[in-house]
Amino acid sequence: MKNKYLTILMMVVVIIGFGAYALLHIGPLESAAGKIATDSSSAPEPLISTAYPTKRTFTLQVHWVGTVESQVSIELTALVAGRVEAIDAEDQNLIEKGQSIMRLGGPKIEDSRARLMAQIESLETQVRLSQETLVRLEENLKTRLTTKDQVAAAQEAKVRLETQLRDARLNLKTLNQQSRITAPMKGIFTNRRVSVGQDVAAGQVVGDVIDTARLRIKASLFPPRGVELQGREVVIRLNESQPLTGIVRQVLPVASSTGAVTVWIEGPQIDAQLRPGQSVGGEIVAQSRSGVLAVPESAIVYDAQDHPFLFVSKDGTYERIGIQTGMAQDGWVEILSGLKEDQLVIFRGAYELFYRKFNEQFKVQD
Repeated sequence: MKNKYLTILMMVVVIIGFGAYALLHIGPLESAAGKIATDSSSAPEPLISTAYPTKRTFTLQVHWVGTVESQVSIELTALVAGRVEAIDAEDQNLIEKGQSIMRLGGPKIEDSRARLMAQIESLETQVRLSQETLVRLEENLKTRLTTKDQVAAAQEAKVRLETQLRDARLNLKTLNQQSRITAPMKGIFTNRRVSVGQDVAAGQVVGDVIDTARLRIKASLFPPRGVELQGREVVIRLNESQPLTGIVRQVLPVASSTGAVTVWIEGPQIDAQLRPGQSVGGEIVAQSRSGVLAVPESAIVYDAQDHPFLFVSKDGTYERIGIQTGMAQDGWVEILSGLKEDQLVIFRGAYELFYRKFNEQFKVQD
């Protein structure tokens, strides 16, 4: 009886041990087998894939950098040599046309003014005396105490003195005007180059007046050969969220020392939102073509002479065709000639196919 109980107990222990083994080993094996089956069911992607060329829009954009400047800027010059006695207009302030900006004085101007005033005083006396002489001679002519020639000579002398007096007064007025530098137009007085007490020469530039209501951008760029820039639309990027627009108003005929082309960009948004001296940049939309054949850059291979070509699928094989490329944008290349719309192009795997068959003759685009 005792042996019977021992046998039953041993059978129970064996059953429990087998169940534990099954839970620990058979379950994970089934999960691993399921994972292996799942992984083996996903086939690897093909090394070479083909597709028809697509039609896209390509835009040629030429990048530029430039500085905002006034379309109208006038240099203020000293018309006479002298010393700066007073500056009547603050730098970077709005001034009206005719407003006094600067007054000149000093020994040279004061000596000239004193000499002219003395000359005027002397001539005024001489003119008064010549007038009295002429009156007396005309009275004497009535009584034949003088001749007509004497009267004529007196009249001529009086006219000559009056002319000299008029010239002297005009010279004094001119000196007074030239010793005061005034605004030639309404605008902003800027770039002051002199200070009070400084001596200036005749013709020396002392500052500028600019019109801030009419602005432009003086931009430098390196456009591709043959691209027409005049009248093209311009994007001005102050920040990514608020670009401004303008127009290329003029292409300057002389290039810079670096070979860059200089253009003037104008537009209402430039006048309203930019300031002279501000540095800006952006792009000029030089060309735009819609509905042209295009392939990815990865599909194009170049030979030893840098001639581009494509691989196309034909009758179960791969054929090489020469092409002419145009603009490139966003990873796509414009195909100008050599490719038809109904040809299957190797979009993926051209690189591998190139090295598999033509390693000695061709090279892939850098």
